[in-house]
Amino acid sequence: MSKKSKIINIVIIAAAGLLGLALGVFLFIIGYMNMERGRIIRHLTIETGSPIIFEDFFAEPVPHSSMVTDVSSIDTTVPGTYQLRIKFWRFRQDVILDIVDTTAPTAEAVPQTIYCNKLPSASEVVTNVQDLSDVTIAYKTEPDVSVGGEYVFQVSLTDASGNETIVDVPFTVVDDHTAPLIYGAHDLEGFVGENISYLDGITVSDNYDENPVLTVDNSQVNNRISSTFPVTYTATDANGNTSSVTVNITLRVKPDRYYDPEIVYDMARHAIETYDIYEDDMTDVEKAFRIFNWCHTYIHYIGTSDKSDWTVGAFDGFSTMQGDCFTYYAVCRALLDVTGINNMLVERYPITWSPHYWNLVELDGVWYHCDACYAYYHEGYYFMYAYNDLNHSDHGYDVNAYGPEINIAQESMQSRVNYNTLEVEGF
Repeated sequence: MSKKSKIINIVIIAAAGLLGLALGVFLFIIGYMNMERGRIIRHLTIETGSPIIFEDFFAEPVPHSSMVTDVSSIDTTVPGTYQLRIKFWRFRQDVILDIVDTTAPTAEAVPQTIYCNKLPSASEVVTNVQDLSDVTIAYKTEPDVSVGGEYVFQVSLTDASGNETIVDVPFTVVDDHTAPLIYGAHDLEGFVGENISYLDGITVSDNYDENPVLTVDNSQVNNRISSTFPVTYTATDANGNTSSVTVNITLRVKPDRYYDPEIVYDMARHAIETYDIYEDDMTDVEKAFRIFNWCHTYIHYIGTSDKSDWTVGAFDGFSTMQGDCFTYYAVCRALLDVTGINNMLVERYPITWSPHYWNLVELDGVWYHCDACYAYYHEGYYFMYAYNDLNHSDHGYDVNAYGPEINIAQESMQSRVNYNTLEVEGF
């Protein structure tokens, strides 16, 4: 073989070696890249609301890798499918990102107390509803609330992806057909051209509704003339039950002598403090007893008084410590008013030999006749007299002037009333 041929053979062998080496390197690189590519998760699923974390696309870390696609604009609170591209070394790999919602909504029950046939909407009986999508709230089955009782009704919460949660809501269904009761409604008096306090002493109670609505219809009252007009009180509870009471208001021209009630109330407070009539921690019965005892003891009966207005009677009574039955009534009224004890005027009816006035007082939820006045036809004074205790020849009155809402005592308390100790057994 010639020298030239040998050289050629050497070159061919060297070239073949280099080509083999290059091929080996190429195959190594391809194998390595495929191995790196195999570490990429090509279909990733995450829950709505979760962040997109680059490292989650790899089963194992791949050096020199990065996200080519800008994922900052992807709203992960909304389900969807996205094609993304990842770079590693000088290579690219397309991957799929699925954002799915498999989490059911959460909520808390709001226990309900309702009236029959007053079913609230399903959205009103749950609270703190949590989900990344809109939630449809509905009763699982339509509740029957036509009959009172204790129930548990199911509320279904379904999100936009169809995930559902059931919440058990306890219900107390009240079967209420009882109208509210109006207390303290009685015939009124006022002065022509002046404001009228229609609600003074008026209270309303209901067997279920803590705050029944009270309205006053005074549309027929003309406060520019002296006359008597009807006034209607109507109470309505939350279930729509209503009751009404109609009274009369008599308007008259304001007398020449008249005192603002606060003037006589200040005189009443001064008397309570000066004479130590009662202690603050006493019950209403104890306080009222001492008020009537004080009036009977300290006011001197002279058989006459200015009856132009109760404020005049009270003013004269506190000022002069003398007067007649109207004075006793007016002074007792002022003392009871500042003590916070409901009371009203009672007049003799029919008038026999003369008019007579005394107090009707609400004590422990019942109205009693109380009369502090001295009288020759009975000893002492009246306290907590029931209807049948009265001598109706001298304490007769128009019972129709007081509606059924005024619960006037029928059962005698006099065997329990001690006029010496000023105590009443059981109170």
